Amino acid sequence: MGTLTSFYLIGMAIFVVIYVMTQVARGKEELVSLRNFFLAGMIIFQITGTAASVLTNDTAFFHPTDVDGTSVIFSAMLTVFMVIFFVSYQYSTRHVDKFFQRKPENKAVYSPFGLMMIAAVMIGVGILSQYVLVYTPVLGPGFQRLAYGLYAIAAGLATWAAAPRLLNPFFLFTAAAIILLSMGLTFAQNFGRRDLLGVVLAVLWALYFSHWRYFPFKTIFFRMGVVSIAGLILLALVTSARSGEFRDQSAMQNISTLKDASAGEGIKDVLYGQRAGLNSMWLIESRPDSHPYDTLHSLRLVLSFPIPRSIWVGKPDALGFTMPETEVKVSGKGEGWNIGPGVIGHIANDNPFIALWLYPIILGFSIRFFDRAVIWFSSNPFIVLPMGAAIGQFIALARGELGTFFFLALLNIISAFVLMKIISWALKLIGWIKVEEGSWDDLSWDSDATYDSEYDYDEAYSDY
Repeated sequence: MGTLTSFYLIGMAIFVVIYVMTQVARGKEELVSLRNFFLAGMIIFQITGTAASVLTNDTAFFHPTDVDGTSVIFSAMLTVFMVIFFVSYQYSTRHVDKFFQRKPENKAVYSPFGLMMIAAVMIGVGILSQYVLVYTPVLGPGFQRLAYGLYAIAAGLATWAAAPRLLNPFFLFTAAAIILLSMGLTFAQNFGRRDLLGVVLAVLWALYFSHWRYFPFKTIFFRMGVVSIAGLILLALVTSARSGEFRDQSAMQNISTLKDASAGEGIKDVLYGQRAGLNSMWLIESRPDSHPYDTLHSLRLVLSFPIPRSIWVGKPDALGFTMPETEVKVSGKGEGWNIGPGVIGHIANDNPFIALWLYPIILGFSIRFFDRAVIWFSSNPFIVLPMGAAIGQFIALARGELGTFFFLALLNIISAFVLMKIISWALKLIGWIKVEEGSWDDLSWDSDATYDSEYDYDEAYSDY
């Protein structure tokens, strides 16, 4: 039965890919969208990763007792989740578009040089947050998270400005410097991979919406494939090399560990979805018999996340932390080690009679909202790039921690938008950047006008 279930999951992954690519080829959806990144995470962490684990009799710290039987229940829950998610995502379009039809007009259009200036200042604010403001009582951890989001936005802004003009040495080398610096800063004293991945994906996101989006489909697909493969290899190397010592080491020390990393082992770990599927099946078996349902735990975690634990001692803990600490005690792991329960595991823990339909509806609507915002303002980097800063979190939703990553995605989007506005306003006020009266939004539906306008900005600011 486990073998049949695995082939069913592989078939599901193939169907999802064909469905997405058909929509893209017909011009109904964008190739690059938050939905597609979320689906990529679902395929890796819940669909093919689970199939690989079951087919190869893989083991995990949280291993289900009856793999064959539980994999059937897991597949059924996953199918219901995916169907409701797709319906919610598509059905939300009309309602979301009605909201954006009342959008205010933005009259400030910045030159490519101005975008580079904003990116450089965002790097500076990120460094201030990461190394100074992080020691602020109570709010310190929030500044740490903010810094990583700022680095992703800075890399995206630099890419946005440079992508259509790579033959210009100033834009080429300045963008390269900002991107590499952003990657290095996210690699310093940081155990997680999402922040480094966030910078890489922000660059990919900016490349697509600033320039590649208007190329023929085959050209886009090839270029995206090349960049994606490079990003996968980097992610695999970091996955293979990282350890608890990463939190205490500088960027150069962490980078030096990559020389001993095995890309093959890292890719295997990624393709197995970090055993999130097995963790999900373990939760299906253990709820509610050995552990009662924690109804809507992930939703409560989202709502309570901003409240410091020093103020609310009973604040909900992340499931990925409590499982190895209180349910199956795992020894020999560093401080803060956690597992990915998987989105289906979260649903099993959070009372599937409610969460199995509520969570995909919330995710479908919210992701559709952000994707439509990008389409309505597709030529405006101040709208498009904040969404790109949250890509890593949307991919990680499938692995879990569901509530934590959903909140961090919202935090990245909102804080990036607000800080981009504040920094651009401050730089304009002191005369460091110039603004052309016009509207990004006027160009959002005309790809030719958007593409040509990149060069109009250069002419307007030829004195730079």
